Amino acid sequence: MDIMEKFLQTIQVNNLIEKGEGIVVGVSGGPDSVCLLHLLWRIRKDFNIDIYVVHLDHQFRGIEAQKDARYVEKLCNTLGIKSFIFSYDVSKYSKEKGVTFEVAGRELRYKLFDQIAKETDSSKIAIAQNRNDQAETVLMRLFRGSGLDGLTAINYKRDNKIIRPLLDITRKEIDEYCRENDLKPRIDKTNLESIYTRNKVRIELIPYIEKNFNPCIIDVLWRSANLLRDDSNYLNLLSEEKLRDITIEKNSNKCSLDYKKFNRLDIAIKRRVIRGAIREIKGDLKDLGLTHIESVIELIDKKNVGAKIDLPGHITVELGYNSIDVKNSKKLQDENSTYDFEYELNIGKITYIRPLNASIKAEIIDGLKSYNNRDRYVAFVDYNKVKGRLLIRNRRNGDRFKPIGMKGTKKIKDYFIDKKISKDIRDKIPLLCDDKGIIWVIGYRMSENYKIDKKTDKVIKLTYREGCLEN
Repeated sequence: MDIMEKFLQTIQVNNLIEKGEGIVVGVSGGPDSVCLLHLLWRIRKDFNIDIYVVHLDHQFRGIEAQKDARYVEKLCNTLGIKSFIFSYDVSKYSKEKGVTFEVAGRELRYKLFDQIAKETDSSKIAIAQNRNDQAETVLMRLFRGSGLDGLTAINYKRDNKIIRPLLDITRKEIDEYCRENDLKPRIDKTNLESIYTRNKVRIELIPYIEKNFNPCIIDVLWRSANLLRDDSNYLNLLSEEKLRDITIEKNSNKCSLDYKKFNRLDIAIKRRVIRGAIREIKGDLKDLGLTHIESVIELIDKKNVGAKIDLPGHITVELGYNSIDVKNSKKLQDENSTYDFEYELNIGKITYIRPLNASIKAEIIDGLKSYNNRDRYVAFVDYNKVKGRLLIRNRRNGDRFKPIGMKGTKKIKDYFIDKKISKDIRDKIPLLCDDKGIIWVIGYRMSENYKIDKKTDKVIKLTYREGCLEN
């Protein structure tokens, strides 16, 4: 099978290209990206695709980099393809962002790919990674201590946008194709120097393995990575189902897992469920490694309610009374810092509490001697025991009240702890008060000081509901 047959087979089997699409191609000027561009150019009419090239001068190799840019521009002109040539000081960017030169270059390239994809209304971005890259990546991740997911094959397609049509083609085949088609790609001499880890793997390690252990190591690693990907995909699918099953609360800032159900999972699924919960809140797993996940597992195993661990990206994992709470601590802090509210109630009217999207109605009931109230959001208060205004607010420092049936008072903080109420919602629990103290912790408990007794002749009925109440 020649290189074009392999190329087309990879595209068709993995559904990489749809007819009529626009495709942005990252072209450095080296053999891999030039080969990819030329192959796409050859099939452009059959697939009715529009091709756009993006090239980035990293301002690192001086005149050689400028020659790369001119080569790419000239090649595109020869092929009749529109090119976008950019130049950025990648070294400066890497220092500003606190990342390596390689990571900085990758971030900038992908930003440019996305930018041009939007400008040209292109739905795909083609990257020139090949089978050798696959093998090198597996070895590098193995040395780094990656788990199963890290050792899996590079995906042919990611997010239905990034495509890698050369993954089944070796670097040797690419070099031969460039020679046969007289493409004369640029050679980055830094790729021939053992100054980066990947270069050392490519130049020193793999040739050593080929010579002393297995001449087919590239193919062996490629096959192993694909087998591991199949296993990983199954485990991830299973973990996604388990994550859905044990999630008891989820919003943009928090994902809470059922503690007991989580502990019944196998350790391999536990790790993936934690990763999945973090991804739900953070959006990605950037800067999170196996050590972070293991630290979370250790935290959960210790069973210390209230214990927490901070992870990169403002993520906090905290052990609740019956839950494992994965939170965006910064967003929750910002939200809670602006959460104080206080509203004055008027008898006979409905008051809307905007921060809670809830309403409360206060009305007078004459002659009520006894009642049987099973609605936790309805309360009956002795009118004559209320002092001054009726207010609804959230907690304040030093708040205390006397829970009905108790002789002494209790701090609201301690009451919430006793009731095993999560820290995240304590500032959102409404308190009905007068000018003297707390009358009712809404949804939980009345105060002894305001309860109806034999002397009560006038009652305030309070009804609290989510949304808007109607008269």
